Amino acid sequence: MFWGVSPALDLQQEYLRQGDRNAFELNFLVIGGCDARHLIKTLSQAYRHKRRYMNLFVVDGCPELVARQLLLLSLALEKTTRCGLLEKTRRFLEVYGNILLRPSTSRYTIAKARQLVGMISNPDYMSCLLPCVSVDQLKYRERDYLENLFCFWTTGNTNQFNACELWEHRLRHGLGVRYDSRAGVFDWDYHMRLKEVAGQICFQEYKHFREHGVAYTWLETEVCRPNVSFAAGVYKCGERYLHRGYLGDLVTSPFVGFGLDCEDEEMLKSSHGVNRERATDVAERNVMRMLYELENRRSFDAEAMTIENRSLGAAVLTSLDVRISEAGPEAPLLLREDRETYINVDFGKVHFLSLSALDHYPHKPHFQGLFHGVFVGHNLLPRLKPSVWSMARDDATVVMESRKYMVELKREEVRGFGEQIQQAAAAAQCKPVAAFCPEKDDFAKFVIRRRSESIDLPV
Repeated sequence: MFWGVSPALDLQQEYLRQGDRNAFELNFLVIGGCDARHLIKTLSQAYRHKRRYMNLFVVDGCPELVARQLLLLSLALEKTTRCGLLEKTRRFLEVYGNILLRPSTSRYTIAKARQLVGMISNPDYMSCLLPCVSVDQLKYRERDYLENLFCFWTTGNTNQFNACELWEHRLRHGLGVRYDSRAGVFDWDYHMRLKEVAGQICFQEYKHFREHGVAYTWLETEVCRPNVSFAAGVYKCGERYLHRGYLGDLVTSPFVGFGLDCEDEEMLKSSHGVNRERATDVAERNVMRMLYELENRRSFDAEAMTIENRSLGAAVLTSLDVRISEAGPEAPLLLREDRETYINVDFGKVHFLSLSALDHYPHKPHFQGLFHGVFVGHNLLPRLKPSVWSMARDDATVVMESRKYMVELKREEVRGFGEQIQQAAAAAQCKPVAAFCPEKDDFAKFVIRRRSESIDLPV
């Protein structure tokens, strides 16, 4: 629920492979992205293409996902004047994929939540700090819920969000009678399913995630504060906030978004079938590259920056301590609240839309034929109506997420979802740009061709 099950994409690059390279403005629709990975990568790699303005419209299934994307975007768009690039990268990955945080990251999240309360309740304040992000098209009740959610986050670890207990409860409920032999379950899921499609993930880090809910670990850190951004179903009851616990993924893991591939080939080397780097190290390099390029708008060179790579390799991660600290809440952290805090993104804007936009916006004239590219996540594909495709241009690129990395699904279920993708593409009058295999490909990619022309498949 809280992260996608496909690698991050540069949406502009996907469109330019088949689309109009002379366009001076591009509009993209991200449906069910779950997290901000496509948004951040698209913005960070904009400098690699001809300068053009981009509008990124985001529709997701629940307000919790919108709140986390706002948090991750605001974190990514902060300048590295307060903390270094490495610290910013690890802070991002912790918030993105760990149910427990370091005390310093927890303090930062609480302070950021206070700032987000002000942003969501005061559009002028948001446009001052983050002019490249807009929530104006969300409904008032959705903004009220987001404000409630951010207020809940500000309570830190006094909010009775015991992440360890919640994770174990979900784990027991999901495994049932297999709970006592869960180590064997984790081993089976990894070696019989995940390793085949995501070999960069090492078994030790995957097992650590399945057991504790902590994906990204470093030896010199200790995680002992709950990641309140994973709370779902928050509502206010008097002076207190109640929630429905953790409702996110327990099986697939957050490594898929950033940790499977890398532009630096040395990060992907292996010896005798053992990877030299963990998926955590690959994700750290990829996120560091994106955050650097987003701020500096130039190529990231790890060797020129003399980055010391202190990876754990195949270290046994279960020895790391994972528990909630009994200490009280940390001293409050104060963030700067001026325009110089954030990166100036003058080449694009992110617009968050209500889920009902998929029903209403296709009937608005100014949305007809607006989008140059559409990304569809696996979770919202079954909810799409044929009218949605009227918002896409005739040469629009359509990228649909497969369920290749969903470990809990059987192979025939993965193939069955591939058939749903083909049916949705037929309804959208799409032509494939490449052959699609639901068990091998991360995405199914199409181009909308409402005219009678056809395109040749690559050999």
